[in-house]
Amino acid sequence: MTWIHHFDEEGARRWLELGTQLYTKQHPIYTFALTGVDGGNYMSLLRTRAISNNMPDMYMIDNLESAQDLIRSGYAMDLSEQPFLAQIDERFLNGVKSADGRIWALPIDVNGAGVIYNKDAFAKAGIDSPPTTWAQFLEACEALENVGIIPIAAGYKDSWTIIWDIAADLLANQYASARNWMADIEAGRTTFAEDRIHFKDILKRYGERLNYVNLKPFETDWNQAQLLLAEGRAAMIINGTWTVDGVKSKNPASNLGLFAFPYTNNPKDAKFGLKSTGGIVVNPHSPHKEAALQTLELFASKEVGAIFQSNKKALSVIKGLPSDFDPTYIELNKTYIQTGQTYDWTRLSTDFVNQDLQKVFVNALTKFVLDRNHNVEASIEELDQAFDRIRKPIQ
Repeated sequence: MTWIHHFDEEGARRWLELGTQLYTKQHPIYTFALTGVDGGNYMSLLRTRAISNNMPDMYMIDNLESAQDLIRSGYAMDLSEQPFLAQIDERFLNGVKSADGRIWALPIDVNGAGVIYNKDAFAKAGIDSPPTTWAQFLEACEALENVGIIPIAAGYKDSWTIIWDIAADLLANQYASARNWMADIEAGRTTFAEDRIHFKDILKRYGERLNYVNLKPFETDWNQAQLLLAEGRAAMIINGTWTVDGVKSKNPASNLGLFAFPYTNNPKDAKFGLKSTGGIVVNPHSPHKEAALQTLELFASKEVGAIFQSNKKALSVIKGLPSDFDPTYIELNKTYIQTGQTYDWTRLSTDFVNQDLQKVFVNALTKFVLDRNHNVEASIEELDQAFDRIRKPIQ
């Protein structure tokens, strides 16, 4: 069976390998061809394969919104009646469920958007606890720089990381405004200049913290950025919780923590965004679709869930698994989950579905980084003009 994914982290790949090996042991007539694809090119590759009618037996999606074209074209099996879904915590099925109640993927983990930090680097700089306000965040950056530690690691050679460097700020502001602003922008219901979620302030904060990233971020890839954090040469990465797996794959002894991106000077606003969307999809045209469903049943089991948590270093959506599998997540649970300092970003976007718009967005952010003045107004004007050329605003 063919299975395409976009996992770069060693722990995630190990989970796939061990889980599929377990299935093969139970069903010796099957083997798996696991193919990892760069995250930035992943959806484009799937769409190319769909056009050429060369889709894999199984594949991953990050969210339903970005995969609607694949679902509409019949390349996703309706999983709604599958018994193995009973093994999934009901809270985490919303992210794979369409408006009509149908379920299109087996969710696998709870993803968070925030700051991953090296506790030893913070201690070396005399920082006793993670910042909870924007002013404290900048003060922490100064303290780290003063002791020769790179405050923030950036791996912009992999362009998707630019989006994720602002994702935590972007998502928090969309949630606070109770609107999927990126979907509104894409549909032409609003503009960047209208600033409905304070995108200008998001860019302004981005420009301020760009002063604290490593030299030559566009010559640094994602793996190198994670290595900087793993070795304590850098103190923070602003990205998703999957970063924990990537960093600990490079240095298992890394003393890591997670904290909410503090986008205001009110500590109560520093909430950690958590959600489960997307997961494993079965191609209904696959000649091995029954075996693929059996694979999903196995991957929904506690046995493979435990393999997932111990290798991928992420919170599983499977019922009955412990939350103390890694110190990083013990802290997340104690500081944010148990205190209610989280928000659900299941229905919020970090990317544009239209790939032409997405490229324009990434290019504009790239220019913003390269511009030493980090001119917010120029970026806003450029984005609106480029988006208007590509899509027609709703009248």
